[in-house]
Amino acid sequence: MKNSLLCERKPIREQRKDIPSRLAQLKGSRSQRGWSRELGVPQQNLSRYLIGGATPHLDFLVHLAQQERVNMNWLILGEGRMHRR
Repeated sequence: MKNSLLCERKPIREQRKDIPSRLAQLKGSRSQRGWSRELGVPQQNLSRYLIGGATPHLDFLVHLAQQERVNMNWLILGEGRMHRR
C-alpha cells in the first residue's frame, strides 16, 4: 500500500520544473549579475537555472536556502512558506 502523502504530490520531475519560477521569485528585482555575485555563483549558471535550462545542484540549493533564509521544502517542492521564521 502506497503512502497517501506520496500519492497527493506531483512527481519529482514535475516539481523540478517549478524551481525556475521560485528562483525568479527569490531574485525579485535584483539583476542576474548582482544576484550571482551575492550568491558567489557564475552568472551563466544562474541564468540556466532561471530559464530551466539546467537543474540546480543540491549544493547550490542548500547555499541559496541558507543565504536567502528560504525554506528548502518551498524551494524544491513548492510546499510551505517561502521564508524560514
